[in-house]
Amino acid sequence: MSGYLMTPTRTLSTLLIVALTATAMAGCAVVERPTLEEARAEAEALLQRIADEVPGGVVTVDTPNPSYRECGDGAYYAVIQWGVTPGPGFDGEAFVDALPGRLGEDFVVAETVDITSPAVALDHSGGTVLDVQVLEIDGSIVVDLLGLTPCGVGEPAAR
Repeated sequence: MSGYLMTPTRTLSTLLIVALTATAMAGCAVVERPTLEEARAEAEALLQRIADEVPGGVVTVDTPNPSYRECGDGAYYAVIQWGVTPGPGFDGEAFVDALPGRLGEDFVVAETVDITSPAVALDHSGGTVLDVQVLEIDGSIVVDLLGLTPCGVGEPAAR
């Protein structure tokens, strides 16, 4: 006879481990990719949230029809670009420095870009990547917003 006995404590521990493993595996199976349109709508909502932070900002959509890139397995991501013209007296450097704190904990600074104009790259908890850059174009200040959606299931609509 084996010296190993299943005591009530060992039985309960074994059942608990099996239940936790099954729960964790089921959680992985439940995670699904969004549709391409859901991913695009989420990214546009995040771009709007940033645009709303620009004082006196007027949004110009540079890519009314975003460009799409294939991620594989019938999934695509969208590249969306907006420009926001701020009101008078706008301080681009102060805006970029304060932006991550104003957006909340769902946004994480991926990197502060070391270029001649103020810029920051942000990762959103939903998978969208956002770049914010303050540029001077033809003597006017523009806050350039670039969003990359997470991979979404489905084909882009024909243009």
